[in-house]
Amino acid sequence: MSYFQAGVAWVCQHPYQTALHTVNAALLVTPAAATVPIFNAVGFGAAGPIAGSAASSTMSFFGFVPAGGLYATIQSAAMGGYGAGLAAGATQAGAVVSSAAAWALGRKG
Repeated sequence: MSYFQAGVAWVCQHPYQTALHTVNAALLVTPAAATVPIFNAVGFGAAGPIAGSAASSTMSFFGFVPAGGLYATIQSAAMGGYGAGLAAGATQAGAVVSSAAAWALGRKG
């Protein structure tokens, strides 16, 4: 059996792991594919907090957003600022950890 045939057989036997590893590979290459929609869903837009969203409600509730705080960093990431690298790195780290965990758990079963 060739390596290609062995790979195809593994993919057929493990469709969920294959899907997970494929998505994680895409996140390693383009982490913004996950971060931008998530930030937009909670109200952190590219032009600032989205009116009527959870992010704008939180900001109006607290009234003050310290520079360098969690809210400011997330908003910066959504706007492509200094937080973008942190968000991308966290997304990539999550992809690596989840693929490693799936691989380790798959070896036991």
